[in-house]
Amino acid sequence: MKMTFNRITPAYVVIVLLTVLLAPTFLLTGGKVHASPGQIQFRSIQMSDDTVNTSGSTANYNVQFNTATAGAIGAIVVDFCNTDPIPGDTCVAPVGFTLTGASYISGTNTSGYTVNTANSGRTFEISNAGASSLPSATTVSFAITGVTNPTVVGTFYARIFTFALPGDAATWIAAAADGSTTTGYVDYGGIALSTVQTILVTSKIQEQISFCVYIVTCGTQAAINLGDSHDVLSISAPFADNTTTYYLSTNASHGAVINLKGNTLQSGTNSIPAAGTTPYLYGTPSTNINFFGMCSYTTSGEVLTVATDYVGNSNGGSCASVVTDTGGTAVITSLGTPYATFGFNATATTSTYGDLLATMPVAGATIGQVVLAAGVNVTQPSGIYTTTLQLIAIGTY
Repeated sequence: MKMTFNRITPAYVVIVLLTVLLAPTFLLTGGKVHASPGQIQFRSIQMSDDTVNTSGSTANYNVQFNTATAGAIGAIVVDFCNTDPIPGDTCVAPVGFTLTGASYISGTNTSGYTVNTANSGRTFEISNAGASSLPSATTVSFAITGVTNPTVVGTFYARIFTFALPGDAATWIAAAADGSTTTGYVDYGGIALSTVQTILVTSKIQEQISFCVYIVTCGTQAAINLGDSHDVLSISAPFADNTTTYYLSTNASHGAVINLKGNTLQSGTNSIPAAGTTPYLYGTPSTNINFFGMCSYTTSGEVLTVATDYVGNSNGGSCASVVTDTGGTAVITSLGTPYATFGFNATATTSTYGDLLATMPVAGATIGQVVLAAGVNVTQPSGIYTTTLQLIAIGTY
């Protein structure tokens, strides 16, 4: 049996080899043949703002890649396209996108370049005729500043080209304003970018105030028994109680005030004289002890400005030095040394909104203390004397 071999002509072999060698080029350039450029690797464009342009604001684009071909890079062109990143395809600018007025910030291996924009703000170029030669796989980076993002949400593209000489880039830009030129560049690479909608977060902060008057814990009523172990006021010296606490917290921008409302101690038609607007100063107990009064001070948090009537230091003493004295024998030393003084403006405290006790000038939280004191002289009628006092907090927002 004879075996027959078909003769393969040299021309056929050449055609096959050319087809194999050019296939990648056809794929990467949309079927347009150009000199064999290198494809840059590790390429990226980092956007400082990827939202659609609705307010005229601009973004920065940080361009970075590794060279594919060794040699000097006289120019770099970044062409922004609406349809695809493939060199040779027609390039139309993304809707609303523009590089008009854009500049650059040098990065790695891009010092000393000058800027040019072309094609109605679609194409960005930096060039440097004196650029040094770079090995392959060398990082190159720079930032494009003042970029106006597209006005529609979605994907758009960038094509990066490197040129050996600035003149090559100028020729490439001038040759085809539609971006379809496939010759003259050394390396290339495509980038896909996207604009997105923002995450809109809304929270509400309402006006807040928290106010509590208590002895042990917030929520427990301050019930004061002012006197000795039997709640009896002595004619020998005043009694005091500093166990009442108030807590104020508010986000009122202009702070808050605390008003005191209520009357002096009363029993039927009888009443113990209020200390008055001039803080009460003790004299000889037998002649100057008949009074009911209050002072206040800050224990922690925002420092309160206590009203003059109730600050407690007119005798050189301190309201904070007063200790609770409910023992069998009243002693004036329980009021401190020198002793604190007390006030109670009954005219104001019995008015519609009460009398100013303290002011917190800013938003925040504070804890204050109330000291109550009373004493009687020998002429004060007997009876069970009581009163109900309110502290009212008012925020100014």
